[in-house]
Amino acid sequence: MALRAHSPALLAPCLLFAAASVAAVVENPAQAPQPSRTVTLKEVWRAGGEDDEIFFGNVGRVLSGPDGTVLVLDNQQSQVQVYDAGGTWLRTLGHEGEGPGEVRQPADAFPLPDGRLCLAQSFPGRLVFLDRDGLPAGQGQYQPKGAAATFCVMVSGRPAPGGMLLAGIRFNQSGGPLARQTFFLSLCDEGGAEQVVYLEKQYEVNYADFRLDEASMDFVWLSRMDVDRQGRVYTAPERDRYLVRVQSADGKVEREFTRAVSIPDRTAEERDIAVKIHRAIGANYGGIPLQGVTVEDRQAAVSSLVARPDGTVWVSSPANPVPPGAIAVYDVYDAAGRYTHQVVLNAPGDPDRDSLYILDDGRIALVCGGLDAWLSQQGVESTSDDAPVLEIVCYEGI
Repeated sequence: MALRAHSPALLAPCLLFAAASVAAVVENPAQAPQPSRTVTLKEVWRAGGEDDEIFFGNVGRVLSGPDGTVLVLDNQQSQVQVYDAGGTWLRTLGHEGEGPGEVRQPADAFPLPDGRLCLAQSFPGRLVFLDRDGLPAGQGQYQPKGAAATFCVMVSGRPAPGGMLLAGIRFNQSGGPLARQTFFLSLCDEGGAEQVVYLEKQYEVNYADFRLDEASMDFVWLSRMDVDRQGRVYTAPERDRYLVRVQSADGKVEREFTRAVSIPDRTAEERDIAVKIHRAIGANYGGIPLQGVTVEDRQAAVSSLVARPDGTVWVSSPANPVPPGAIAVYDVYDAAGRYTHQVVLNAPGDPDRDSLYILDDGRIALVCGGLDAWLSQQGVESTSDDAPVLEIVCYEGI
């Protein structure tokens, strides 16, 4: 999710990068050098929906587990449902609470290098670890390096060699109505201690005149960041530019690659969705009355990126219209950042309201109704007249 505009509540931000120089910049052509590849996804199983005994409140992540299993994080019910490769439900991991192995509304879930599962609790931010049987296996806390913080919010995470990649928000209450916030994307050890900062962005919120501004609050958050098996970190750090930055594990910028694109203006429906998303974010600020929301005329140039195990990087962008019958379109880049082709994924669904996950093993998981379920969880009216009933569809690998 992204946020934007100009308001007195959010001061002009600055992005701080771990390195100022770029080793290489690859300028790619506007058009793919090869014809697009169309893949018709083959359904393997589905779960949830009207007739399933398993009910999902809000799905925050779908990820691959050991032995072909699929893990579905339900952050509304504070638990993870585990399915085997054929879609048979196996067990539930975790539950709501504050004791060992317990968590409240985790923002994300991801495996650690040692095989444990990390549940990243949003607020107050903390890390809860479970073993493969769901038993408590320790806990951690994000600890900023050389910076004080009153408290933090965890937003998302990824496994990384030797630890984890964490994205979140540090808060420093300066007294009165102002609160200084720092968005961060950092490599942390397995206890949560910060080792390397890849991106930071700062701004202040004025609770006496609380407004949300899409431009000021934009960050890489959930979908515009990833890490590969070698520890390289991939981000799309600029909202209005189609650019992917690649940093080594120690934070050095190895290269960037770009593509000249034209982002269309938002439709009235897309603007309405953006406003509702920001109203939902505002609902997380402790009941402080939201005075207004400002959104941009266009969506972010990069919607999501995925660093695949084969070294390629898949990037989705609103510059690429999704054709009828498809659920997503990805630009594919090789390990050097050269644009090679597009992939069109054909499957039933709504590209604007459903959430798509490319799992580590190449399988595709589609969360039908993901956006409306999240808005409903935040107490904001959905974008559909129908009550959201989540369904997970798992497709063969690509």
